[in-house]
Amino acid sequence: MDRNAARKLNRLVYAAVLLAATAAASSGCSLLPQEQAPLKPPLVKPAQTEARTVDAKLGSIVRQVTGSGMFVPTNVKYYQFRAGGVIDSIGVRAGAVVKKGDVLATLENDGVDVELLQRELEYERKRLALEEAVKGGSGRLIKIAKLDYRLAALLFEKTKEKVAASTLTAESDGVVSYFTDLMPGDRAEPGRVLAAISDPQAIRLALTTTNNPVLADIKVGMAAEATFQGQVYPGKVTQTPASAPQTDDDRLREEYARTLYVELDSLPKDAALGKMADITIVAARRDNVIVVPKSGVRTYFGRTFVQVLDGERRKELDVETGLETATEYEIVQGVEDGMKIILQ
Repeated sequence: MDRNAARKLNRLVYAAVLLAATAAASSGCSLLPQEQAPLKPPLVKPAQTEARTVDAKLGSIVRQVTGSGMFVPTNVKYYQFRAGGVIDSIGVRAGAVVKKGDVLATLENDGVDVELLQRELEYERKRLALEEAVKGGSGRLIKIAKLDYRLAALLFEKTKEKVAASTLTAESDGVVSYFTDLMPGDRAEPGRVLAAISDPQAIRLALTTTNNPVLADIKVGMAAEATFQGQVYPGKVTQTPASAPQTDDDRLREEYARTLYVELDSLPKDAALGKMADITIVAARRDNVIVVPKSGVRTYFGRTFVQVLDGERRKELDVETGLETATEYEIVQGVEDGMKIILQ
């Protein structure tokens, strides 16, 4: 093959290659392997949620207050200074057993004790002078001696009252069930309760309750039961927040506002101030009625209803509720025994 023929052949081959490359570029083809298109997710039929149900059934429902109560005194005497002053001494503390006349606390008296001694001395002198005047027989001297004696007696009594006003003494035997946390040198305001003395033989149970809706249903005279050391003791409610006496003592007023008091028909042998017992007070009870959980009863715009499962169908039934507890409703009408109630 001559040189000219070889050149023509090369031009033809080059043209063919160029034409093939141009065609491949215009058609989007590539010499590299193409990536596979992502597979579509398989269609999965969602699982149906099974309804949680409970069978409506006949039973009992009890609306009650329960809790642990403490034995507290019923006969309590509170002590306070009529006039304010600075505390001089403290004679007892909470829990102490005291006798009538024991000193509970004193105030600084600015020398009143010395004044009392002087008044007592003057009183004795005037009484002796009166006795001598009576023996002498002079009418005018006797009259003057009597006036001196009356004056001395009056001043003596006034000073004793001043001393008594600065001293708190127990008026009866008992146990100190409360005592102030004030210390010598602190000021005691007039009328502030500093001590309480209780009769340890006169006790009752106190049950403190908070945010219990049943509390409003409890009335004085309702039956109560206390379990103490494994034994059950009957009793009755003797005071509720609604029946509490009026008091100016802030501490007592706060206590009365959240406390139920129960007195037992007979005190347990080992009952004592500060010991605990389990208390149950039944406000209402219904037997042989339809009872369902609260989560099965629904309300909407004043309508009260339940959803029941009838085979695979759901139905809504209007109901009337009765007694209510923290977890259950009594169904007065609208539901029959054995119906499957759908829970929320």
